[in-house]
Amino acid sequence: MRVLVLGVGKMGYGLLKDLAAQQDISEIVAADINLEQVKANVERVKSEKIVEVLKADVSDRAETVKLMRQGFDVVASGLPRMLCDAGVAAAIEAEVSWVDVAASFSTIFSQHDAAVKAGVTVVPHIGLDIGIDRVLCGVGARKLDKPERFHVWCGGFPQKETPGYYNPLRYKISWYWPYAALTNVGSSKILKDGEIIEVPHLSDPEEVDFPEPIGRVEAFTTGGLQDVVEHLGLTDVKDAWAKTLRWPGHCEIWRKLIELHLLDDDPLEVKGCKVSPRDVFLALGEKTLQYAPGEGDAICQRVEVSGLKDGSPSAYTYEFMDFYDFENDISAMARTTAFPCSITALMILRGDLKMKGVVHPVKIGYDAKASDKFFSELAKRNIRITERFSKFFN
Repeated sequence: MRVLVLGVGKMGYGLLKDLAAQQDISEIVAADINLEQVKANVERVKSEKIVEVLKADVSDRAETVKLMRQGFDVVASGLPRMLCDAGVAAAIEAEVSWVDVAASFSTIFSQHDAAVKAGVTVVPHIGLDIGIDRVLCGVGARKLDKPERFHVWCGGFPQKETPGYYNPLRYKISWYWPYAALTNVGSSKILKDGEIIEVPHLSDPEEVDFPEPIGRVEAFTTGGLQDVVEHLGLTDVKDAWAKTLRWPGHCEIWRKLIELHLLDDDPLEVKGCKVSPRDVFLALGEKTLQYAPGEGDAICQRVEVSGLKDGSPSAYTYEFMDFYDFENDISAMARTTAFPCSITALMILRGDLKMKGVVHPVKIGYDAKASDKFFSELAKRNIRITERFSKFFN
């Protein structure tokens, strides 16, 4: 089988790494607008299955469609969010299925009918968060008689006792830096106590405990899970929200940065040039917050779906942690973001995922056979998720 990996940055490297290790895959073409970046990541993978390296600009629709029509069975994308809609549109025109780690749910489902007509499967944002968490929400909802609450906690950060753990932000860049930084500003609409409310990011901080070597982390609200409720067609859901996890002290650090206006977008005039404080901050972070060779990152995630089962209040809680793989030179963030995407691509290729159109990841969890396959493949990659069932007694 022949696969096009489009967008070969931090997550695209993970896609190449995993797909090249699969017996089903015979050839891979790696393409990115940054030819030097894709060449460097292909060199790190060192696989004879990667038969070609190309420069590709997804904003050029005609050339992208032409590329996708070169006998590919699926496109696996590590592109940033703002390019995913264009990539999906090209894949639908080329009549090839697509999976990605970043597409925006607010726009991508407008292409559902076109994907159905083309007979292709499009699975958007099947990464970590969003991705594994939504699949787990689907599993929990399927197992309850009446789902009422969806809660997600997830984050990635430097491992303890590393340089990143001790730097002023207690953070280093393991994925697309602008999104990671801007998670701390603005607000999100969430479902809480049966009402849609708007809450500022960094609000509702709480401490959450995971097993060592992670231990205690800090959680703060960053988004809603109304997409889960909508795509499962649920009613009477009371809560649907997601929180980001970071090392303790994160909220205080970022509130100070915001108060100092270092994340303001309005330009200032400096020595005759207009410059945005945010742009300067992001550029500095891009330069100074990269992981050095040998540094390790960690991720952790907890998903809780609660409601009624057999007439009693009950909950399913899912949890896992992951760490940098030194032997195979791949970050925990790339493992837990890229591997779900490559697994989904393989499920499409092998016929384990037959749904057509734009398929929300929660639908994979709500399908018992598809979700069993998805999690068994994660387990093969040593990403093992625990399930705990709790029944609440009055």
